[in-house]
Amino acid sequence: MVEGKYSLEILSQKIKLAYTHLSQCNLCPRECMVNRLKGEKGYCGMDAELYISSFGPHFGEEPELVGRGGSGTIFLTGCNLKCVFCQNYEISHLRIGRKYTVEELVDIM
Repeated sequence: MVEGKYSLEILSQKIKLAYTHLSQCNLCPRECMVNRLKGEKGYCGMDAELYISSFGPHFGEEPELVGRGGSGTIFLTGCNLKCVFCQNYEISHLRIGRKYTVEELVDIM
């Protein structure tokens, strides 16, 4: 049985809280309050679906973090910061990526 901060009860509470945030979106400082669960899109242009641009091993960190196989990297699409010199413009602003299910994300991880 899992105890502590990862108990099923606590994880269930965290899932409910996440859905609350999605129904009146305040996940970022813009707090646009749209209902992403009903397909509404806020300033970021994202709904409640999960879009991933790319994933895989990453070797650009310190050796202690990378190890032999690389650290895992998952690039989600969409961003609300709108930085003028964004290094990931295609991912962040053009939202290039594919929709994934939660189960597919688990397999990636």
